[in-house]
Amino acid sequence: MNWLTDWIFGSDAPAKPTAPKPQPSQAEREARYVRDTLAFAKQQHKDLRHKQNEHERWQQHYGSVQVNELAKLTGTEFEGYLAGLFKSHGYHVETTPITGDYGADLLLHKDKQKIAVQAKRWVGSVGVGAVQEALSGMAYYRCNSAWVVTTGNYTPNALELAKQSNVNLLGRKEIGKLIMQMPKPNRPQTWLTNCRRLPKAVPSMPLQRPLPA
Repeated sequence: MNWLTDWIFGSDAPAKPTAPKPQPSQAEREARYVRDTLAFAKQQHKDLRHKQNEHERWQQHYGSVQVNELAKLTGTEFEGYLAGLFKSHGYHVETTPITGDYGADLLLHKDKQKIAVQAKRWVGSVGVGAVQEALSGMAYYRCNSAWVVTTGNYTPNALELAKQSNVNLLGRKEIGKLIMQMPKPNRPQTWLTNCRRLPKAVPSMPLQRPLPA
């Protein structure tokens, strides 16, 4: 019949009325809103996680670059560098004797907490011995916690012992993060230059201190 209608009325034939689309109910609108909200939240979480992963990879790379420079220091110079690094983050830092340090190279004080730090300027993997030294230093100096900081890696046994004894292990990524958060005047090259100029430690931080009574 379409051809007959066109023949009678021409191109001005009245349009065939269309039925109105059914409107979604209140329950359907609420369900769609919930679905859209959840989808948005999931996408936001995915994007945030992606950015966090990228940031962590960047910190790992940044830490590796800086650690390569730190690996050029001697063990004593590395301890001096860490003293300056932690001091820039608001810690009061004590150095222990070069020999007979009872397992702690540095003692950190902040927020009524005392931390024993065992520093390992290492190329390879650090084993359980470093964790045991940190625990020994924590006990001897009566600290609240113990840390091991290294330019190297940790063996599986060291990771397991640290987990069971609550020793905090800091590696390349953590060093990179600490360096990145330093105030600009104290950034790596300044501290590395100072450490290389000094035979033993950073200024105003004597290596020899009397042992606690």
